[in-house]
Amino acid sequence: MLSRRHLVAASGAVLLAPAFSHRVFAQTAIPELQTMRSTAKSWLWAAEDYASSAGFFEKARVKVVSNASNRGTNIAALAGSGVDVVLGDPGEAMRGKGSGMAIKTFIQTVNKYASNVVIKKSVLERLGVNEASPVERKIAAMKGLRLGTTGPGAAPDALFRWLAVSGGMNPNTDMRLVTIQGGGPGMLAGLQQDVIDGFCLSSPTSDLAVQTRDCAYLFNMALNPPPYFQNYLYICASTSEATLRNADKREALVRYSHGISMALKSINSEQAKLKEWADKWFEGLPPEIAQVSFDINSKIFFNDPTPQPTLFANNVDFINTVNKTMSADLIPASLTFEAQFDTAVAREGVARG
Repeated sequence: MLSRRHLVAASGAVLLAPAFSHRVFAQTAIPELQTMRSTAKSWLWAAEDYASSAGFFEKARVKVVSNASNRGTNIAALAGSGVDVVLGDPGEAMRGKGSGMAIKTFIQTVNKYASNVVIKKSVLERLGVNEASPVERKIAAMKGLRLGTTGPGAAPDALFRWLAVSGGMNPNTDMRLVTIQGGGPGMLAGLQQDVIDGFCLSSPTSDLAVQTRDCAYLFNMALNPPPYFQNYLYICASTSEATLRNADKREALVRYSHGISMALKSINSEQAKLKEWADKWFEGLPPEIAQVSFDINSKIFFNDPTPQPTLFANNVDFINTVNKTMSADLIPASLTFEAQFDTAVAREGVARG
C-alpha cells in the first residue's frame, strides 16, 4: 500500500542549444529524485520537507518528490527503479547492507532517537511511575503492557526491544508488542479502541496522545532520553550503489545534499522561520500542541548532513542488541563505517554553500 504525497520543490524548464553536449545538459537541467519515508508528516522528515517548502531544493536546483509508504520499513524499495532515496533509521539501512543489498547511506539529519514512548496515564498512575522516574523503573513499568509499534524491524519496535534488554527483560515474552498499521492515526485509534496501552512514535502523534488521549510521556526521547541516546544517529538517507554510479543521478544527490545542508543550517539558526513553517506544515494541530511539538523537536537536528564515524559504534551495538531478540543475523564485522556510508556526496553538497 503506497500513499504518495508529492512535494515539488522546484519546477520549470531549461532551454538548451542543440549543440550542448549531454554532459552540459546534466549539469544545468533540474533533475528529479523520488524519495520515500514511512509516513507523510513527522518531525523526523522535517529536514527534507522544510528544504522543499522553504525553497532550499529550488536553490540547489533539484526537484524532490516525497512519497509516504505507511510501512515501518522501506529500504527494499531501493532494489527497484522507482525510488532514488529512502529516509529512515540506520538500523534499517545497515540490515539491508548486511543482507547483501548494494546500498549506501549518504546523509544524516536527526541526532536524537526521537520516537517517543507514551503510555495511558491510568496505567502509569497504577504503576507509580512518571517521566521523571529513574530509567530502570520506567523500563520495568512496561512489563506486560500492550505496546503499539509500526512492525518488526522498524524503529519503534527496535526501541522497545532495546529498552527491554537493558532492563533485564525479554521483549518477546515480557512485553506485548502490537503492530499497528496506519501510522499516527492508527496509533491514536488503537488507544481509543483499547487495543494498546501505549505506543512508540514520533511527534506530533505522541504529543497528540498526551494532549487528547489521556496519555503521558514515559520516555520523551528528544528532551529526556536514556543516556545512551543523548547523541545518536537516528534518521539518515540511503540510496543504491547503482544510483551513485550514474553520473547524472549522483549529481542530483549532491544537489539534494546541498538543499538538506541549507535546511539544517536554517533549522538550527532561524527558529522563527522554522516555527512559521511548522505551523503551516502541521496545520490543524491545536496551538498548544503545536507549540509543545515545536519546543520538543526543533532541537533534534544535526548542523551538518555529512555522516560521522564517531556515532557508528553505537548504531552497531544497538542493532545487534535488537537483532538478538529477533533471532536475526548480527551486523557482520565486514560492515564498517566506510562500507555503509558514502560521505563524499554530502561533503560536495555542503561545499556548495
